Amino acid sequence: MPRTRRSTASLYLRQRMRLRSRPLCPMSQGFVPSLSLLRAEYTHVCLSCVLRGRQYFFLGDMVCLKKGGIHSWRMTSVLRSAPKMRSRPSRQHDRKGGFMKYADTLSRRGFLVGGALTGCAAVGMGLAACSPRSEDSRVKAVASGSDRDSVNSVEPSFLTPPEPIADDDIGEIKDADVVIVGCGISGMAAARAAADEGAKVIVVEKSPRFNCRGSMGSQIGAVNSVYQQQAGYPRFDGNELVNRYMQDTLQMSKQSFLKYWVDHSGEDLEWFLELCNVEILEPGEMVPEEGINGNVYIMTKATALPSGRYPVWPTAMSINFDPSFPEDAGFFYPMQSFQSDVESKGGEFLYATWGRQLVQEDGRVVGLIAQTADGNYIRVNARKAVVLACGDFGNNEEMMAYYAPQASNLTCTYNCMDANGDICNVGEGHQMALWAGAAMEKAPYAPMSHLTDVADILLVDRSGKRFVNEELGAQSLSNVIMRCPGEVAYCITGDAVGPKVLQPGPDAKKPDPIATVEEAAAVVGCEAATLQDTIDRYNELAAAGEDRDFGKDPSKLTAIEPPYYVYEGHPGSMLVIMGGIDCDDSCRALDKNGSAVSGLYVCGNTQGCRFGAEYPMTAPGISHGLALSLGRLAGANAATLG
Repeated sequence: MPRTRRSTASLYLRQRMRLRSRPLCPMSQGFVPSLSLLRAEYTHVCLSCVLRGRQYFFLGDMVCLKKGGIHSWRMTSVLRSAPKMRSRPSRQHDRKGGFMKYADTLSRRGFLVGGALTGCAAVGMGLAACSPRSEDSRVKAVASGSDRDSVNSVEPSFLTPPEPIADDDIGEIKDADVVIVGCGISGMAAARAAADEGAKVIVVEKSPRFNCRGSMGSQIGAVNSVYQQQAGYPRFDGNELVNRYMQDTLQMSKQSFLKYWVDHSGEDLEWFLELCNVEILEPGEMVPEEGINGNVYIMTKATALPSGRYPVWPTAMSINFDPSFPEDAGFFYPMQSFQSDVESKGGEFLYATWGRQLVQEDGRVVGLIAQTADGNYIRVNARKAVVLACGDFGNNEEMMAYYAPQASNLTCTYNCMDANGDICNVGEGHQMALWAGAAMEKAPYAPMSHLTDVADILLVDRSGKRFVNEELGAQSLSNVIMRCPGEVAYCITGDAVGPKVLQPGPDAKKPDPIATVEEAAAVVGCEAATLQDTIDRYNELAAAGEDRDFGKDPSKLTAIEPPYYVYEGHPGSMLVIMGGIDCDDSCRALDKNGSAVSGLYVCGNTQGCRFGAEYPMTAPGISHGLALSLGRLAGANAATLG
């Protein structure tokens, strides 16, 4: 790389770098070979990956071991954490095909934006170039939205549907009964379910293979499956879980979906794993050191507390959890087995192919126009229905600002790449549905944010004063800190508890011991006398065995004695944003009047009605669990109901 260009990129990174450290995403997509290095003290990734919005912990040189060869780009600057960088390019509109061109002042390359395809159901996907990447064009993710119940009164340009792609531009036509757009866990479940009903299935996915969360996201939630019974999970009343979940999501979830998951998730998990060789690990046991080798190892998580302020039910199991990040970790083998099964029934998978527009005739969705890596358009006819399973819009700056401004500053840490190496999670499935007349579910939308349990610590704002009962769930803690002055709070512990962090991750360094309150106050940036008064009062409540100020469980009150440990906490990061297309109990997309958009189904993170304003930890693994169960339901209904 020429020296002048490297210097410009270095300057760009420094300008975009935030001073505070945030939790970072240990990427686990197998088609990026450099991921295994993330276990080390530092990682090597190419500058192009950084500029596309990935976030890593950098120390020293960077080299990308990217698919297709080793790039020689290097950076010798010592960097701290790199939050997702969202440039704000000037816009130029090219409405044909829905692709909006952007001119980025920080790069000599133009950016092309388009319609939609992606893959992860419980995870997000992204947008790709309308033609193969060249020296003069690269994909830039943009937003999509709806005019229904938006939290932002300024209507963005993406609400205007693009010009239809002309028939003369179509180079190939394929026919199917059901077309699935996106191949994550929900899309793959929809594909197999439709094939099981005898439908000819075509799956369109812009990545080089199916997408699924790897080791760090291999948890899936179910109720009373045979595997959970064999592992000794306690049985429980699913209605209690559903009622609590509705309460935790402020009654914004569709209760019928939660009830469906409770009633069917056990058999759906068994269906997901039935083509694999399954072994249940003993508590604390890890996958074999010699590798997974085509097997499925279930790590049990039967411990739960379905009582107290934030009850948690025993729903989660981890599939092939391997912290060494091999390519075949997580859901890889179940997904692979599903693809083979669909193909044996006549199904077809079009990888490295981007969904661009839905095709409608007389108000009914009858197909999809897709685009190959060579830039050629394909029309895929759907005799029965199209299922959108394209992931979320967490990496879409415009969509986040329009639909979820309260979470727009959170770093999106579940990032995967398409076949061109461009960032995913930009809401293309939402765009295509909206252009076809569907509507977004009512706001607000919840970011999936996981912070560490802080029940046994003292939490203060930057004035040094306690302000909340610290018994907070993961998302609730993020919400609380988000509303603090400066979006920052400080957790303080003493010798009895020891050092703690709010945001686990590869860059999460536990705080060093501090001898005096004056030194602790200097970290917080408050008056020492104020912090001393706060600690004294907290210790007084602990000694009395009653939190008369905020009502915390007395068992969580632990006196704070030196040495002190102070950790600066921010709202954290999010994996995905949980807002999607409105739908009915059959997973059919709905328009703004609540009527079904004929021939269109949604599932995964493209689908709304699952979480509402909050992503609680009431039922761990429920996001993947709903993706599997509702993906299966959407595929079966698409094949049978049309």
